[in-house]
Amino acid sequence: MANEVNFGYPTGATLTYGIYTSAGVERELGTSLTETPASSGLYLGTPTAISKGNQVVVKEGSVVVGHGEYNGKTMTHDSIKIVRND
Repeated sequence: MANEVNFGYPTGATLTYGIYTSAGVERELGTSLTETPASSGLYLGTPTAISKGNQVVVKEGSVVVGHGEYNGKTMTHDSIKIVRND
């Protein structure tokens, strides 16, 4: 499925995300989130390796700006609740 990672953030940012197991093992690291549509503040990403219970960490440069847990598939879509760090 596409766009399992979606995150609202001010437009024009360069964001990446990492996927980790609950034990902290890296599954995917430094993958870019694409602002789609342009200038919308909605950033989307499609992980190549993600499983229920994995942790998602969103960064702007080296600063963590959000994090969440992948909740797996629901009847209509995959779900990650990402909390924004302010």
